[in-house]
Amino acid sequence: MLKYIIKRILLLIPVLIGVSFIVFTIMSFTPGDPATAILGNGATKEDIQKLNEELGYYDPFLERYCDYVINAVQGDFGDSYRSGEPVFDEIFSRFPTTIKLAISAIVLAVVIGIPIGMLSAIKQYSIFDVVSTVISMFMTSVPQFWLALMGILIFSVQLHILPSTGLETWQSYIMPVFTLCLPCAANIIRLTRSSMLETIRQDYVRTARAKGLPERVVIWKHAFRNALLPVITVIGINFGYQLGGAVLIESIFGIPGVGMLTVNSIRQKDIPQTTASILFLAFIYVVIMLVVDVLYAYVDPRLKSKIIKSRVKVVGSNKKA
Repeated sequence: MLKYIIKRILLLIPVLIGVSFIVFTIMSFTPGDPATAILGNGATKEDIQKLNEELGYYDPFLERYCDYVINAVQGDFGDSYRSGEPVFDEIFSRFPTTIKLAISAIVLAVVIGIPIGMLSAIKQYSIFDVVSTVISMFMTSVPQFWLALMGILIFSVQLHILPSTGLETWQSYIMPVFTLCLPCAANIIRLTRSSMLETIRQDYVRTARAKGLPERVVIWKHAFRNALLPVITVIGINFGYQLGGAVLIESIFGIPGVGMLTVNSIRQKDIPQTTASILFLAFIYVVIMLVVDVLYAYVDPRLKSKIIKSRVKVVGSNKKA
């Protein structure tokens, strides 16, 4: 397991280099220049040209990218064109807001999705199953920005019961969290249902029932634990997606998180800030998927036994040597 974790951590290096190259390339070849974004259209051409030269914008692309990578390896990801401060200072100051939204949304999605998915599988073809399946399919197909706009229109503009922007009170978290949560909960419902249906039809579940075990024990101890593996994967993927999906939601609701920082940096062609923000989110996503893979060994007894056998073989070979 330790070798596997080390191998996955080493794979972070080419992934992050690839992400940085793609983002740096896109930002470098999009129309516009950082000096115009910073100074505005009212600035003179001389001032714009001077600032671009100070920022190194006129240097060859590969030279700028290689300098960026060399400095990044040394821990220097550059200063923001907009604020002049180190890029990670603003990322770390805004990340607690983003992670709070993502954790709240994924926890609520799990609390909603897993029980409903299990009940749908246990009560297959019932009214509850049909209704939950239809709703989950609808919520999966609905774009998050549409949910956000409809939430603002109904609960802020029409009913005046929830704030539409900012995070002044705890009520401000309700619409952003539910906007992120509902599509994720719909995915969990669908996958939990299909995974449970496949599991409860297995021979070992029939054997457990034939032994006279209570249905509660059969479902929770034998069926649910084995059906949990694909659900864990989807939860991990969706949690990483919440961090990236928060880019759009934070912009709509005016939430000062990493997502809104990224959008503003793109608009102002702030290459160091944009690259660092996306690299940071990519790093968090890969770490989340690593944690999901490690959890497999503790959820699936078969993986546990494989790990134990490999350890026994290693110890045995060392003794023979």
